[in-house]
Amino acid sequence: MKKKLLLILLVCCNNVTVFSQSNLDKVVDSVNVLIVLSKKQNLNGNYKDALESAISAVKFASAKNDKTLQAKAYVSLANTYLIIDDADNAKKYYNIALNKAKNTDNYFVNVASLNGLGNIYSIDFSTADKAASYFETSIVHALKAGKNEYAFLTYFNIAGMYLNFEDADKAYPYIIKAEKQLTKIDKEKPLNAALLNLNFAIYYKLKSNYKVAASYIEKARVIGEEHKLNRELIDIYDFKHEIHQELGEYDLAIESLKKQYYYKDLNFNAEKNLQIEEVTANFKVNEFKEAAKASKLKTNYIIIVGIGCLLFLSTCFLVFYNYKKRLSFVKLEKKNEALLQAKNEAERANRLKSELLVNISHELRTPLYGIVGITDMLIENKEAKSNQEQLLNSLKFSGDHLISVVNNILRINEVESNSVSLEITKVNLHSLLKNIVSSLNYLADQQETQLVLNISKDILEVYKIDGANLSEVLIKLIDNAIKHTKNGVVKVSVDLVKRKENKDDIEFKVSDTGIGISKKNLAVIFDNFKQGNSEQNTSYGIGLGLPIVRHLIKIMGSTLSVNSNVGKGSQFSFILECEVLKDDLNIEPVQTKKNINILVVEDNKINQLVTSKLITSLGYTCTIAKNGLEAVKLCNNNVYDLILMDLNMPFMNGFDASKAIKAKNNNIPIVALTALEISEVKERCLKAGIKSITNKPISKEGLEELIQINVLH
Repeated sequence: MKKKLLLILLVCCNNVTVFSQSNLDKVVDSVNVLIVLSKKQNLNGNYKDALESAISAVKFASAKNDKTLQAKAYVSLANTYLIIDDADNAKKYYNIALNKAKNTDNYFVNVASLNGLGNIYSIDFSTADKAASYFETSIVHALKAGKNEYAFLTYFNIAGMYLNFEDADKAYPYIIKAEKQLTKIDKEKPLNAALLNLNFAIYYKLKSNYKVAASYIEKARVIGEEHKLNRELIDIYDFKHEIHQELGEYDLAIESLKKQYYYKDLNFNAEKNLQIEEVTANFKVNEFKEAAKASKLKTNYIIIVGIGCLLFLSTCFLVFYNYKKRLSFVKLEKKNEALLQAKNEAERANRLKSELLVNISHELRTPLYGIVGITDMLIENKEAKSNQEQLLNSLKFSGDHLISVVNNILRINEVESNSVSLEITKVNLHSLLKNIVSSLNYLADQQETQLVLNISKDILEVYKIDGANLSEVLIKLIDNAIKHTKNGVVKVSVDLVKRKENKDDIEFKVSDTGIGISKKNLAVIFDNFKQGNSEQNTSYGIGLGLPIVRHLIKIMGSTLSVNSNVGKGSQFSFILECEVLKDDLNIEPVQTKKNINILVVEDNKINQLVTSKLITSLGYTCTIAKNGLEAVKLCNNNVYDLILMDLNMPFMNGFDASKAIKAKNNNIPIVALTALEISEVKERCLKAGIKSITNKPISKEGLEELIQINVLH
C-alpha cells in the first residue's frame, strides 16, 4: 500500500509544471503528508521507504515558491540521513534547510536544523564545542517562540554531552542555565527536576565530591519514587550504586543495585504487557472483520486459532521474561560478589592503614615526650632562654604541633571505632572556659588576633557535663579559628538557650573574622584529611580537627552547625544539654598536701629525666624505677602517694607490676603514663587496678592537674 502511494506521488511530481493554482495548494498537503509518512517509517525502522518519502517531499516542495515548506522537506530528509548514520548528507541537507529558512522566523525549521547539526557534532569530543554552539543558537529561536521547556532540555543535553566526555567544568554552566529555565516551565512535570538533579550528581562525582553527588542523586531518587518515573529510576539507581561504591558504603551500593534491577524488571514487564495488548487488539480487529464475512463455523475456527496464537505469544513472552529475569539475577549476583569483595578489601585496607598510623604514632610519642620536656626545661632556664629564646620558642611550637598531629591521628581512629565514652562529672564551667581561652592566648598573640570570651550572666557556675570532651571540642574550634584569622577577632560566646527544671540548654559559639570557607569546601571540611582552604595556601594541620569535633559533639548528643563566607569569617556552634546541680553548686576546694612522694616507673632514660624534673619543679619528691620488677620491690619497702606507671617495659610490664603492687597495697593510686592509645589498653588497665590512663607526652600543667585529682582530692 505504501509503495503504491509513493508511485502516485512520484508521477504527480513529474507533471508538476502543468499544475493549476488549486493543484499547487494541494502540493503543500502532499509535502506535509510525505514528511509525516517519512517520520512514521523512520520510527518503524523502514529507512529505505522513509528516505524515498523524504526525497519526494523535497521534489514536491521545490515546485512551490515557499522557502519554509522547502526547508521543512530538507529537514525531513536530513533527519533520515542522520538516523541511518550518513552524517555528511545529514549536514548537507540541514545546512540547506537553514539557508532556506534564513529570512523566516519558523521555529520548527530553525530549531530542528540547528539541533540536528548539534547532534552530529556532539558525537566526538573534538567537535563538542561546535555542537554546543549549534544547540545554543537553537535555544535562542526556542525562547523567541516561548518554548522554555525546549530550552531547559537542550541545556540539559549540552551539559550531558560534556559530562559524557568527563569535562565537568564545561558542563557546569549549562547545568546552571538549565536550573534557571526550570523555574519558568511547568512544575507539574517532575521528570525535568529529576533530570537536573541527576546532572548535578554526575558533575559532583566527576569532581570527586561524592557526598554532594550523593545528596543530589538522593533528590532525584525521591522525585522518581514519588512520581513513578520507573525508566529514569533505572539510571538513578545505577548511578546511586556507583556513588555509594566510591564512598565505600558497600551495603548501600548493593541495595541500590538491587533496586536498579527491580526497575529494569518493571520496565521490561510493562513493555511486555503493551506488546501483548497490541497483539490482542490486532487479533480482535481481525476477528471482527472475519466474523462479518465468514460463516459462524469459520468464525469459531478463527477465534480458536486466534486464541491459540495469543496463548502461544503470551507463553513466548513469559518464557523470554523469565529468561531475562534469570539473567538479571545472575548479573546482580556477580555485581554483589564484586561489591562484597571490594568492601572486604577496603575494610582490610582501612584496618592496615589504621594499624600503621597507630603504630607510627605510638613510636613518635616516646621521643616527643623527651623533646618537648627538655625544651620546657630550657625555656624555664633563664640563662638558656635569654640566649636562644626565639629558637626555643620555635622548637616548642614545632614539638607541640607534632604532638597535636600524633594525638589527632590516634583520636580519629578512636572516635570512628566508637571507643569514646561520656564521662559526666561535676565541672565549674566558667573556670573551664577561662582556662581554655587563657591557654590559647599565646597562639592568638602570634596571629595578632584578639581572643574574646563572652559568658552570659544566665550561665551557672557548675554543671554536670563531660568536661574533657567539651574542652577538646572548644580547644580545636578556637585553635582552628585563630589559625585562619590574621589581625582579626575570635569570639567565644556561651549563651543560655532554654532553662528546664533541672537542665540548661547552652549554646557554645566560636566565630572569627578570618578568611572564611567557600560553599564548595563546606561540603568537605568534615572529611578526614581534608581542609577547607587549601586553595588559599593557608591550611594548617592534616585535616583531622573538625572531623574529631563533629564526632565528639555527636557523642555528646548534639550537632555542629557552620556558617561561613569567604573573606568575612566563619561561625561554628552547637547546643548542649547540661545538667544543673541543685543541692551542691560549689566544687570542693582543692586541698594542699606537703611532701608528696611520687614513684615514676619508666625504662626510657630521657623520659625518666623529663618526668622527674617536672615533678620536682612542682615541689614534690620523685623516685625512679627502671622497670616493673624494680617498682614492686620499692613499693614493698616504701610508701608512695602516687605511681606513674609506664606499660611497655622489660623484665616486668606495667600491667603485671600494677597487679603485684595492688595485691599488697590496694589504696595507692596508680596512673598509667603511656604512649599506647587509651582505648586499646583501657580494659587491661582496669583489670590490673590502674586508676586512670594519661598519654605521653604530659605537660607541666597536665601533670599538676593529674596529681591534684589523684592525690589531693
